[in-house]
Amino acid sequence: MQKFKRKSLYLALVAAVSSVGIANTASSAVHVNANGLGQVLIYPYYTSRAGVDTYLSVVNTTGSAKAVKVRFTEGRNSREVLDFNLYLSKNDMWTGAVVNTTNGAKLITADKSCTAPAIPAGGKDFVNFAFSGTNLEGIVRSGGDGETTSLDRTREGYFEIIEMGTITNTAIEAAVTHVSGVPANCAVVQASSMDMGPSSSLVVGGQSARANPSTGGLAGTASLVNVAGGTDFGYDPVALDAFAPGSVQNIWNAPGSILPDMTFADTTGVVFNGGSTVTSTWNAGEDTVSSLLMHNNIINEYVLDAATLSGTDWVITMPTKRHYVPVHNTALTTDGTLLYSPFTHKFWLNGACEPVGLSYWNREEGNVSIVDFSPPAPGGGTSLCWETTVVTFNNSAVLASANGVNVPVNFENGWLRMAFAATGVTVVNGQTDANGVVHTTAEHSMTSVDGDTYFGLPTVGFMVQDFINQNAAPGVLATYGGNFNHKYTVHISGS
Repeated sequence: MQKFKRKSLYLALVAAVSSVGIANTASSAVHVNANGLGQVLIYPYYTSRAGVDTYLSVVNTTGSAKAVKVRFTEGRNSREVLDFNLYLSKNDMWTGAVVNTTNGAKLITADKSCTAPAIPAGGKDFVNFAFSGTNLEGIVRSGGDGETTSLDRTREGYFEIIEMGTITNTAIEAAVTHVSGVPANCAVVQASSMDMGPSSSLVVGGQSARANPSTGGLAGTASLVNVAGGTDFGYDPVALDAFAPGSVQNIWNAPGSILPDMTFADTTGVVFNGGSTVTSTWNAGEDTVSSLLMHNNIINEYVLDAATLSGTDWVITMPTKRHYVPVHNTALTTDGTLLYSPFTHKFWLNGACEPVGLSYWNREEGNVSIVDFSPPAPGGGTSLCWETTVVTFNNSAVLASANGVNVPVNFENGWLRMAFAATGVTVVNGQTDANGVVHTTAEHSMTSVDGDTYFGLPTVGFMVQDFINQNAAPGVLATYGGNFNHKYTVHISGS
């Protein structure tokens, strides 16, 4: 079995062709756009737990209409819980919210922009179809994975928005453009016959329905709002630009398809590392995306002041992990599954746990404490077991995550460094690197076709902290919330 099988031959050939001649051109390679605009937006977290609603937006900042894919995935094993196409007219903005239901979560929206299918007036429930049923071994998109099949699992995770192409057919563009605040005719893009794909033969209004290449310019926000608690943790998504291979017509897929995803990325990526750039070539699109998000250390603060009853959580999401980590039932005597760099463990009950090293300091510079080393001793140490893990400090549980891990610390406040540096991890069938080399043991690293080794794990996320003022005014209790992006270090050798 080869990892390469998960990309179609067509896309593989396109990626190979598009990488020729642009390996040293940053503008033609996939990259994280520090200005927050891109073809792909990765939102690290949504939740509907503990009275929190997640409000979200996406903005088309360009003068071209766009077809985009909106995908929500649960946080344990990145299984899809809702997917639909969204059509944004020029300068359009779409908003929605993830809210709690009796059994799980659902998406609601009052926005008028066209979606396919149309989102019901009462919202669309998240589903467990992709993580229930017969247990399936290997890197798969659906089936049982050893974890719960409860809809409760849909209550937290992350989501991504991927531009599939620009709409140049004037009739389709007119249909999705607002007139007096409402699109002229959403039925045009909601029709079962609609095909904007690269090989489409559909003619609408005397013109080809095919979408043109993606041009980027998407932006967005998300807010975790606890109405009763009086807190709002707002954040920006991570924006990837130059995502789609430059030689493809578009990456449009019909509603109901789980594509496109991160495997559709171009196979040349550029990382801005300090005062220089590193450009690498990869065999697969998901490897390109992973390289852009690879960090060997996450650095951020924590606050646990007793006087303000404060607490701190870190959200850490690994949005490409699903493409590397197989499901394996540990009760089976034979393991035929393959694991891929940079991950070191397979998924079953209690997740696929990646060991981390933790070091923390107080605010007075001294008293350095090393909590854990990586890899940890059997049964010990701190690990991140899920696609989206919420690290909480001293059980403060600000986000009340069911995918959490507690980190005990001795100081009320300070900062912490989380290291991804596992080596020598035993794994059946070894670990296949991105350059095709099979290692007998696994480690947190990934090597490109041209020999650049990226150390760490691909992560996105942020820190949240809350405070309670028990006497903001006589007899008045006030709550406050704040959030801050993680800081990172990057280690690349051979470049």
